[in-house]
Amino acid sequence: MRLLGFVKPYWRAFLLAVLCMVCTAATEPVFPAIMRYLLDSGFKTTDARMVWLIPLSIVLLFMVRGVLSFLTNYLMTWVSTRLVVDLRRAMFEKLVESPTHIFQTQPASQWIARILYDVDNINQAATNVLVTAIRESLTALALLSYLVYLDWKLTLVTLTVGPVIALLIQSFGKRIRKASKASLDALRAVAHTVEETTAANKVIKIYGGQEQQRDRFFAVTEGFRRSMMKEAVPASALTPITHMAASIAIAFIIFMALSRSMGQAGDSAGSFVSFITAMLLLISPIKQLTTISPILQRGLAACESVFGVLDAPAEANQGQATLEDCKGNINFEDVSFRYPGSDKLALSNINLDIRSGQTVALVGASGGGKSSLAALIPRFFSPDTGSVSIDGVDISTLTLANLREHIALVSQDIILLNDSVRANIAFGQARNVDDSLIKDAAIAAHAWEFIEDLPQGLDTLTGENGASLSGGQRQRIAIARALLKNAPILILDEATSALDTESERAVQDALATLMRDRTTLVIAHRLSTIERADLIIVLDQGRIVESGDHATLIQRNGYYANLQRLQT
Repeated sequence: MRLLGFVKPYWRAFLLAVLCMVCTAATEPVFPAIMRYLLDSGFKTTDARMVWLIPLSIVLLFMVRGVLSFLTNYLMTWVSTRLVVDLRRAMFEKLVESPTHIFQTQPASQWIARILYDVDNINQAATNVLVTAIRESLTALALLSYLVYLDWKLTLVTLTVGPVIALLIQSFGKRIRKASKASLDALRAVAHTVEETTAANKVIKIYGGQEQQRDRFFAVTEGFRRSMMKEAVPASALTPITHMAASIAIAFIIFMALSRSMGQAGDSAGSFVSFITAMLLLISPIKQLTTISPILQRGLAACESVFGVLDAPAEANQGQATLEDCKGNINFEDVSFRYPGSDKLALSNINLDIRSGQTVALVGASGGGKSSLAALIPRFFSPDTGSVSIDGVDISTLTLANLREHIALVSQDIILLNDSVRANIAFGQARNVDDSLIKDAAIAAHAWEFIEDLPQGLDTLTGENGASLSGGQRQRIAIARALLKNAPILILDEATSALDTESERAVQDALATLMRDRTTLVIAHRLSTIERADLIIVLDQGRIVESGDHATLIQRNGYYANLQRLQT
């Protein structure tokens, strides 16, 4: 019923398709009626018009049925493709609005499998099941009505097979649904293995992991095969068992019809053949109705997966306030934070006051809390206790769009889209800016020197995650993207890690100019890159253990000085 809600915007096309199916079903008893007339008349007629009228009516009958069938399939395909697009768009909306921690627990392959494969299974259910269920049910109803007209007593015997088939479908349907869920999970495991193998192809080759990945892929595909077989057993058994039940009912009816010469239907051969023909035609819709159960159950299992995604909570965005003129003052007050599902505090009792225009470096051992602290500012995560404020305004009261409008980020994990260099630099809200501004940002990031040498300049495609560019080039494009945004708050997560020495010096000079009068947080692993910072915050196990400028911290001969000695 919820899936049908997605069909509601296209109810006119759907209603027209149903109308075509009603008309198709209404023509079903016509052929048995023609056969009855021919047999009762002994294939003789005194009306010369019948010689050509009956053959022509048979041709017209099947022509009309063909046109109606075409319209039904076309309209239902039109509706189902719209349904698929709407579902995929809704899921993609949920993807881009999902909380950050979701992407740390769910691999990309799960999203890909749900958006592609699960929605495709829903499409099969929406198209095949709906068309078959409506059309064949109406056909069966039309034939049953004709059978009642011929002999209602024998027709009642026909109806006894209905509850038997319904019980069979219900009992087998539960097993098929369970098996379908398992096969969908197995398919996601296959997609995940393929995704990991393509992403780690260099590691696999250099460490000789081909055999290991091959065995792993063989294992997950075997698991998928087994789950498909578990699904196939009840699905395959349902149809022959149903046919057997129907055949027993038909045999009993033929026995009764032969023994009493069709009772109320009369003793004519035409009535007898017409009744049997209609009954034999009834087998086809019953068969079709039983074969849709596996597709329906698979579609329902996919629906549970898809609607589970759509019902998942989006990124919290309860803030209503906006900050128009952001100066860049940032304050952490008694902030503690743990990642969802973790018992260990990533940050504990953080108190930090960052003034507008300051360059603040966050240093410490891996896992000390540097990235966690920076992630709280754009509200990728929210603190468990305490508050983070910008210019005295609690960021939890701001809308996410307004908050992030004032922040630019260059991460150590460079992400480039498979698009042009221009589109990657001018990504997001700045995508409609003039090329002159894009060029200025590229020059400031020392990226223009290699962009000019690219085959199509700014129009050159970067490839999958910037595969056609070197690591240093990708890094400089990401820096140019942040420069173009020109936000008052800048977060640099080891932003120069992939640059060679010469490029690093040039970019550091550009960043020094950029960071003037701008609040900048620098997450640094190489201490040589942050010696000129106004304030250095040393984090260890989620706590601030030292703070001060480079000279002061070296003079204290504490944690920071020890890190400096280890690196030099």
